[in-house]
Amino acid sequence: MQERDKEDATQENALAKRIERLREQHPSDVAEEIEDLGLDEVREILRNLEHDVAADIIPELPQELQTALMENMRVERVSEIIPEMYSDEAADALGDVSPERLQTIMEQLPDEEVEEISDLMEYPEDSAGGIMQKEVHAITDTLTLAEARESIRRAEDQEDISAIYIYVVDDEGRLKGVLRLRDLLFRDLRLLVRDVMITKVRSIRAVADQEEIANLFQKYNYSSLPVLDDFGKLVGRITSDDVLDVIQEEATEDMHRMVGISGEETVFTPWPRSVRNRLPWLCINLGTGFCIAWVISMFEPAIEEYAILAFFLPIVGLIGGNAGNQTLTIVVRSLALGEIEDREWRRMLIKEFFTGCTTGCAVGCLAGLVSWIWIGKPILGVVVALAMLLNMIAAAAAGVLVPISLRALKIDPALASSIMVTTTTDIIGFFLFLSLATLAISAFNL
Repeated sequence: MQERDKEDATQENALAKRIERLREQHPSDVAEEIEDLGLDEVREILRNLEHDVAADIIPELPQELQTALMENMRVERVSEIIPEMYSDEAADALGDVSPERLQTIMEQLPDEEVEEISDLMEYPEDSAGGIMQKEVHAITDTLTLAEARESIRRAEDQEDISAIYIYVVDDEGRLKGVLRLRDLLFRDLRLLVRDVMITKVRSIRAVADQEEIANLFQKYNYSSLPVLDDFGKLVGRITSDDVLDVIQEEATEDMHRMVGISGEETVFTPWPRSVRNRLPWLCINLGTGFCIAWVISMFEPAIEEYAILAFFLPIVGLIGGNAGNQTLTIVVRSLALGEIEDREWRRMLIKEFFTGCTTGCAVGCLAGLVSWIWIGKPILGVVVALAMLLNMIAAAAAGVLVPISLRALKIDPALASSIMVTTTTDIIGFFLFLSLATLAISAFNL
């Protein structure tokens, strides 16, 4: 019994030291340290931390773990932590919680908190309304600067020390302009806000897509942007740290979707869900593989007569697929960032045509020379060089036309474009190479 008591005391002492160490770390570092622990262990650590500390750590954890914590922590504890979070973080943490559990949690929260979280949950996750913060302090344009300063000082939610603008609204809450903090510090305090504020303010609608928002922040280096509803009323704001998460999410999603994987999948996604995400596209890829095999089968007599042709098929397919994906990556990224418009596809096609011609000549000549030296037949080198040149031109065209066509059909250009481009280049490359080889066999007795 004494040994067990000693063991318990040792464990409690170790936990206390660990908690004390975690309190001194940045929330992101704490989240990184505990995210791979078991759920019960994470709960135990958070249970021993203050509400505001836990509220800073939870939003930094993977979404699956956040949901698991909201589902399994005591409702009383959750209702103490949620009010310490920014509204957008609270909405994200509760976004995937079961309806029954969510209702139970909401019943324990203050009415103001419930209203803010409910408002955010009504917007799509990938919209401005879905990622904005409801915590935004606004003043009316009829105040003097002295009154505005006092209003800001008395405000309850003034935790964001990074804010450099105060939003100005009319009596109905419609955005009229912004007031710079430096004006509050250095201008005559008897001046009216309306005489000092900046009236030309860029804003975004709550229904705007998050990719559009990310492009705006990247282009103009905003620190924050006000979010308006359909009536022009100020409903929240988006900050640069929110957009950093969006940029990472969009980049990850595009990378995944280009190879037919759901953008929501991570290394922690349960394997049955990963199978469901990947299997349909693998089946499609299998179908395209049979198409390629059918093209090759059309030239069975030539391959039987000159079996060495089969040695060059992987080379033609590999180079064509890589060339197509190089073009595809540039085009998809440019479309995603808004650098080019769909109507500019002709200019892109011409540019990639000349790029494909140049690289095709270089790689084709090199491949032809190596083939000539290896096999000892000049005509085979010419066939390889021509097939490589034509296939790289086709790959460049496919890299432009596939994403543009998907976009015209209202389909995400990143959606498995890589599979389609690779299939196209394989079919065209094999057909060109085997056709040219067949002609060479007939004409020059290859």
